[in-house]
Amino acid sequence: MNDRASLSKPKIAVLAAFIYTAIMGIGMFYMKTFLSITYGDPAMMNLFWFILIILNAINVFWVTRYFSWTAIGFRSLNRKQLLWLLPSIVVLIAMWAVFLSGLAKVSLSATQWQLLAVAGFTTLLVGFGEEIMYRGIVLHAFLTTNRVRLAMLVSAIAFCLLHAVNVFGGVPLFNVPFQLVLTFLFGFFFAPLMLKLNNILPLVIFHGMWDFVLFAAPLAGEQTNAAVSTIALFNVPIELIVGIVLWLQIKQVPERAIANSPKPVNF
Repeated sequence: MNDRASLSKPKIAVLAAFIYTAIMGIGMFYMKTFLSITYGDPAMMNLFWFILIILNAINVFWVTRYFSWTAIGFRSLNRKQLLWLLPSIVVLIAMWAVFLSGLAKVSLSATQWQLLAVAGFTTLLVGFGEEIMYRGIVLHAFLTTNRVRLAMLVSAIAFCLLHAVNVFGGVPLFNVPFQLVLTFLFGFFFAPLMLKLNNILPLVIFHGMWDFVLFAAPLAGEQTNAAVSTIALFNVPIELIVGIVLWLQIKQVPERAIANSPKPVNF
């Protein structure tokens, strides 16, 4: 094989992220145009569990074909570094407390309970799929350039751009920049946190539980939904402040990440 047939890990990651985003965008467009379901409506979960199974299956292909599970973050957990996640966990616990309190005060139909279960399954797939793609594949692929801050930045931007397709799901255009800022901050925080923890599973679990409570809150009533959304905003300064501290601390690719970095692929 010649050099032109060589596809570097960063190029593979860009291709993988593009396909992930495109499929999500198509799903959003179909949901809004043909099912008349708007992004944020818990009913969207009835469609997206299937789409996310497809996306996760594609993720498995990328990892097993071009990377390895160890290389993208399934390594020994550095438990002491979980302290960086603690402030966000406190916010998440507060969101869940308000949600469960509100849920206890309403009477859900059998259909709504079923939707709640589907939302739980779907957001688990969201947490797994998006973390594997953006803090797993994209981040670790760009670490092979030995430019750690570039890798973290690309990871955050790619994760942010994924949520731009929400406009196809009915999110008002003037709301999209705000959502992009929030998702960029999430990625800005989680990219260095992945390197600190050395393990992607805490991020998968946190991400899934975060998305679930946000999407399920409307089922507990408008007041509960508003309260959960308000509490979630407290995590914004946490992501910014802790993220900046972590970015200042991480100046080079950790040796463990270098040791697990895959080599370019020849076709």
